[in-house]
Amino acid sequence: MTGSFLVAFDLDRTLIYSAGSAGPDAPADARVVEVYDGAPLSRMTQRSWSLLGDLMRLDVVVPVTTRSVAQYQRVGLPAVPRHAITTNGGTLLVDGLPDPEWRDESFALAARSAPLAEMNAVLAAVADEPWVKLVRDVEDLFCYLVAHSREAIPEAWVAELETLAEQGGWRVSVQGRKVYVVPEGLGKGSAVERLVRRLPDGASTVTLASGDSLLDASMLEVAHHALRPAHGELHDAGWAADHVRVTTTTGILAGEEILAWALGHVSPSSVDPGAPSTHAGSVANA
Repeated sequence: MTGSFLVAFDLDRTLIYSAGSAGPDAPADARVVEVYDGAPLSRMTQRSWSLLGDLMRLDVVVPVTTRSVAQYQRVGLPAVPRHAITTNGGTLLVDGLPDPEWRDESFALAARSAPLAEMNAVLAAVADEPWVKLVRDVEDLFCYLVAHSREAIPEAWVAELETLAEQGGWRVSVQGRKVYVVPEGLGKGSAVERLVRRLPDGASTVTLASGDSLLDASMLEVAHHALRPAHGELHDAGWAADHVRVTTTTGILAGEEILAWALGHVSPSSVDPGAPSTHAGSVANA
């Protein structure tokens, strides 16, 4: 990585969007960046694709996602980033390949919490309920449940799960119809800090970050500058911090605004001043 910037981006509902999360203002020509089971799954606007390409040519972009490596690799980006963090901080990809030393560190951090088997058992106990679609664990590091709909997830069950998780050193995040249970030692914020420490110019690196879920909060907290979408779990919770701004747009257009904001920090001359204001947003250079 060259320069003195690291731009840490969450993917889902931050840079890429399903048809259901793209919003009513999504352009008809949005670019498909992920196909699953033969059908389009995730999209970006054409301008987002261009802005992301500009940022990736500067070698500053680090995707940071809760997705597993296999799920992350389904997403087609303009280039393969030098670094990518998957599995909610558990895996570091260097030029697309997992770093084994990072992986060992991640298992050591996860081991500070109760065993994964205990959390898996809590989710497995409701696996046959009619509102549950599936239960999975991810690379032996954390687990999640997928419901048939967000509305079907019982609030009382989530509250009970949160209590059990906290007692075992785990935390819970509800993202749409998915319920994630992850160990406290693994997180996006700590992963970004781990990566910065590895960089030759880490001490002078300026970090930017964007994300929409509670699992992104730690990443936004450790960044020097952050911008979160005006939608998602953090927005619904009213989450705020002094150095964290909020987009003026929602849905897939927020992805454009986030990318223009980041490029405005890293390379101000690269941002097209003639681009539509509804896409760039008013905080692009804040």
